[in-house]
Amino acid sequence: MVNPVVNPFSRTASLIFGLLLIVPCSVVAGTVTFIDNNGDPIVDAVIALSTAPPKNVTDATTTLLPPAIMDQVDKQFVPDILVIQQGQTVSFPNSDNIRHHVYSFSSPKPFEIKLYSGTSVAPLLFDKSGIVVLGCNIHDSMVGYIYVRDDSPSWQTNSEGQVEIGEFQGEVFIWHPDLSLNHTERLAFDIDVTNNTNITLTAKRVAPPVTHKKVFGKRKFNHQ
Repeated sequence: MVNPVVNPFSRTASLIFGLLLIVPCSVVAGTVTFIDNNGDPIVDAVIALSTAPPKNVTDATTTLLPPAIMDQVDKQFVPDILVIQQGQTVSFPNSDNIRHHVYSFSSPKPFEIKLYSGTSVAPLLFDKSGIVVLGCNIHDSMVGYIYVRDDSPSWQTNSEGQVEIGEFQGEVFIWHPDLSLNHTERLAFDIDVTNNTNITLTAKRVAPPVTHKKVFGKRKFNHQ
């Protein structure tokens, strides 16, 4: 049994979670499965081997990364969770036949894109690592997330809640919006995936898996 370590930066001290270590007879080294307390896979969670404080990007080579795409389709952000590299730009095309007003209050990248349609908006630079929560000033049901990763190795879980990280022993940080009340906290675990082990991490969801989009906050930009 491996005990979880609470992220010292977490503001959700009441979050309850567990960690279960399973060692089958023959498995691929470094396979991590992430499930909730009901045994369901937690899809699109981000697992990082270590962390670094947010910083401004000054290395011009990072701007050579192609823009990532956060689309808007049927009044939804697509994908709802986008993982990018610190220093990468993000394009926000609006593929709907109505206008959207995209914004974020998150400290890594507060911004506002006023009412627009199509591809008329230039990509935005995300130069600080962290989690950015997106909303639409017109459609409260639209909620999306951009995870801006630093240089630490990280992976995103697949439809089975799994990633393969190779052999590793130490601390990892895991993020998914369902795991904290403000949707931005990361959980810290000490893991050991050496000697051909396969581990299953178990965490309690603060909210059940999303079947409909949640309203993001109460603050709104004034309509322009």
